[in-house]
Order: sequence, then C-alpha cells, then structure tokens
Amino acid sequence: MSELKRTQLYDTHVAAGATMVDFGGWEMPIQYPTGIITEHLYTRHFCSLFDVSHMGRLLIEGPDRWPFCSTS
Repeated sequence: MSELKRTQLYDTHVAAGATMVDFGGWEMPIQYPTGIITEHLYTRHFCSLFDVSHMGRLLIEGPDRWPFCSTS
C-alpha cells in the first residue's frame, strides 16, 4: 500500500487535533475534538475554511514554465 499524500494544511489540521482519515489517497481531517456541531455553529456565526487543495492539480509545461510560475 502506498503512503497517503498530504495537503499543505496537514500540519495545521494535526495541530488542531483533527482525526485524520484516508480520503481518496489523501490524509484528510474528518473531525476535530470539539465535534461536528461546534464546527457547524462556528461556521454559521463566524467563518471557516475548507481545505480543497487535494481536489485539483495544475500541470504547467513548456520552456517558460518557471518564469510563469514565479510571476507575482
């Protein structure tokens, strides 16, 4: 079995105490210690982020790929 991939927010999820699971080959949070109701209410009253970095990829090819990627 291959090792699960991790998003850029993996360490943040772990630091927040998330229970991590295999989600399509990615190690993703399923729940945090405060529980899903608390998460839901927080989102309704304030704001939340959803880590979607595992849902898309860009393949940039060609001789100018590095200048293109480093353009600010």
